[in-house]
Amino acid sequence: MNEISEHPDFYTIDKHYSVEHSVKSSLFIAHLAPAADRGAAEGFIDKKRREYADATHNCFAFRLGKADQCDYRFDDDGEPGGSSGRPILQAMQGRRLSNAVIVVTRYFGGTKLGVGGLIRAYGGAAFLCIDTAELLPVIPEITLQLLFSYDFTGTVRNLLKQNDCTILNTDYSETVRMEIKLIKERQAALRQQLMDATRGQIKIR
Repeated sequence: MNEISEHPDFYTIDKHYSVEHSVKSSLFIAHLAPAADRGAAEGFIDKKRREYADATHNCFAFRLGKADQCDYRFDDDGEPGGSSGRPILQAMQGRRLSNAVIVVTRYFGGTKLGVGGLIRAYGGAAFLCIDTAELLPVIPEITLQLLFSYDFTGTVRNLLKQNDCTILNTDYSETVRMEIKLIKERQAALRQQLMDATRGQIKIR
């Protein structure tokens, strides 16, 4: 197979992670979880707020989808504006983490940290939690429709296998009509291989 640089749209996770982080007697507990949509993210936030109802603050941020179409939200939960929810979100952005939610729980230890200190504490707790997680790349995929003669069925299937394509469905009528899914960055190479192997006698949409 050709060497192809496959750049993920973003990274995500598939399980929960949690870390503790102490700053000047205040305890910060970062909780990280996967979230497929807003409902899942908000459900996790509500769960942690109930679980840690005795905490001083439960601040959060979540990101959904890829960067250019990202849905996000953050909240300071009573901390000074911009001191907690946004640094958590910025940690997620810094690690290109999406389809995930982070709640950082704080138990006040008696020493005020100031806005700068809070930014470092909340952002630091979020980074620590993200960096303990196994980040899974989300690589963009596309679907294509192929139309070709029966004579090329074996050839086409072999090329699809070599390029790690998924055959979604196949219709055998006067010609073979196939719908496939593949990594977006492999599209150009596959098109050329299919055209060469069928001497241009394949339609690709």
